Amino acid sequence: MKLIGTTIFGLMFSIAVLAQTVKIKGKITNEKGEPLASATIYIEGSIDGASSEEDGTFSFETTATGQAKLVVTAIGYKKLVLEKPLKELQDLTLKMAVDLNTLKEVEITAGSFQVKGSGNMESKNAVDLVTVAGSEGDMYKSLSVLPGTQSSGVDGQLQVRGGQSAESQTFIDDMHVLSPYTARPENTSVRGRFSPFIFDRITFSMGGFSPEYSQSLSSVQPLQTKDESGISKTGISLMTTGASIGGTQAWKKSSTSFEVGHTNMLPYSWLLYPAQRDDWKKYYRETSASNQTRFKVGENGVLKSFVSYQKTVFEKNMTNFQTDEKRALDFGEDNLYVNTTFRNRFSDGTRFFVGAAYSFNKREIGNASVAGDNYFGKQDEMHLKAKVEKRLSYLYKLGGGVENYTRSYHLKYKLDDLVDRTIRYVVAGAYLTNDFNFSENLIFNASGRLEYSGNDHKWAILPRFGLNYQWRDFTFSAAAARYQQSVENDYLIYNEKLHSEKATQYVLSAQNSMSKYTFLRMEAYYKKYDNLPTGEKYAYSSDGFGYSRGIDILFKSGFQTARNQSLEYMISYSFNDSKRKYLEYQSEVVPSFITKNNASLVLKYTNLDIKSIFGFTNQYASGRTYNNPNLPGEMNGKTPVFQTLDFCWTYLACKKLIVYASVSNVLNRNNIYGYTYKSAKGSDGQYARSPIRPTNGQFFFVGCFITLSGKTAYDASRF
Repeated sequence: MKLIGTTIFGLMFSIAVLAQTVKIKGKITNEKGEPLASATIYIEGSIDGASSEEDGTFSFETTATGQAKLVVTAIGYKKLVLEKPLKELQDLTLKMAVDLNTLKEVEITAGSFQVKGSGNMESKNAVDLVTVAGSEGDMYKSLSVLPGTQSSGVDGQLQVRGGQSAESQTFIDDMHVLSPYTARPENTSVRGRFSPFIFDRITFSMGGFSPEYSQSLSSVQPLQTKDESGISKTGISLMTTGASIGGTQAWKKSSTSFEVGHTNMLPYSWLLYPAQRDDWKKYYRETSASNQTRFKVGENGVLKSFVSYQKTVFEKNMTNFQTDEKRALDFGEDNLYVNTTFRNRFSDGTRFFVGAAYSFNKREIGNASVAGDNYFGKQDEMHLKAKVEKRLSYLYKLGGGVENYTRSYHLKYKLDDLVDRTIRYVVAGAYLTNDFNFSENLIFNASGRLEYSGNDHKWAILPRFGLNYQWRDFTFSAAAARYQQSVENDYLIYNEKLHSEKATQYVLSAQNSMSKYTFLRMEAYYKKYDNLPTGEKYAYSSDGFGYSRGIDILFKSGFQTARNQSLEYMISYSFNDSKRKYLEYQSEVVPSFITKNNASLVLKYTNLDIKSIFGFTNQYASGRTYNNPNLPGEMNGKTPVFQTLDFCWTYLACKKLIVYASVSNVLNRNNIYGYTYKSAKGSDGQYARSPIRPTNGQFFFVGCFITLSGKTAYDASRF
């Protein structure tokens, strides 16, 4: 819950403040004098800025005084810096020069959403993410309203296009994150460990992604942190679930940011859910700390390090549905993520990157499954990577890289006997990418990856092809690729020779940017799975298979309702048909994590006259399959449909104080995600069952976020 607080300070960027101001205005054009839309214009060292309109014009107000640096950036153009007294920054006409080193550097758009940053993919900023009602400030929950994602289920993890949550991988500054979600009690939604405001660019790719990103079958989420933070600031967050303090110290060519937070669910749960007081011996608590340090090296080099640590504890009374036995589940987790990266662009346009990341996760659980047992699990991963790319001409760009994962997992489980197992293995890979600009509107990519899996000593060749064509306001894309991923440790620990799971993907996409505010996108996809794990009771093999196919549709638009007032809306729909033969199932079944029909409606109303943003989200998903032993066959039951209506409100009380409030599942709908059945029949000859539903059907949140120091609006997490 701490992440809700850390993300909300970024909302300062969306609401104007009352102060003595100077108006900056002008027009952005290319070298031919044609207007440039969506260029970013801002005063360096402040939060004041704007984007250019369709006709290239821009205007904004600033509270800065004296001499100022006006910075203009746009994809495919060289950065423009104009230093003048503020009174001379009026009625400007600024011409942007083409940068051949960045022109057409966008990825093939099939399957990809760039949800924060610049580019021709569907884009949002971090304020858009956290003001999506129902997101509760969480990045993964914000993404769940996009087409292609499944309703997240009781655990809250991201599920994409017929894939399990383990098939989606997160990368920070191109380095892999082993454990992106926090730990939570049973039937409680998890959260992402990282605030969206840490990142300059957030890309969500659901298929056809670059071979640079390995070990994923369904989706990747590359997150890029800020290269610089030029403003010193400090602030605190006070919330119904905890508190945090953080800040940034900036120097001329470097900066360091920190954040320390504590979440304690005791006051919240004690007041709102008194009937559950006897269930808790120790309420959920999490203590966290994070730091990012950046150094500018030379003209274009950036050295960055990022560290994040969380410690989680709770103790809860549980009842075994099979035996009615009671136990006090005693949970403890330590999670550490560290990465260091260096990237540089040389004078000839060559880009170079090298990075190292270490992930560590340890869990100790007393009375984990039954009273008296003890679970200990420790996994870690070292990820090393180097890559280089260069545009050899306007028509051709060459890139490639090498990387290595070193992984280990240690499992100890003691009840009557002791199970003590350890696995260690490496995954090594090299990839090559070729981008061809056949014309200004036609891009073709031919790539490949060679990968070695150390656990079963197998090599794999993984090709990828992509095509992007732009005609007027329409963009058509296609991608075909093959990916592989190591089997989850919980299965690999019992059979180290399990082969890597594989998926072959085909994606077709069409999108139309009708205007700056209106966007339509449709995609069709097909995935074929091989080498899925099969078996049960610790006897597993790699002869599973399956498929997933579907259609995704997204429409978003908005309009100004009055001066300083606007309404934005987004409608998304996904259809998914998926079956797989895996684990203990004897035939192809629809897995329990699949919802065939998914739809979302997101509304956001901004009224700057009352300094507020209101958000509403309504989500629908068809029922999930489950296995009913009272009926013949497998996965033969279906839950009721899923529906939820969520609301949030953001209010800027003054320049130094933001208030944020949200409620999920406003109508308190009783959503059911499946059923647990007894292992033996009752006196009526039937297997009794218990529904799987969230422990708490609703979540309420109120937070106050206070600026203590700094020239601009404070954001504790905006590294």
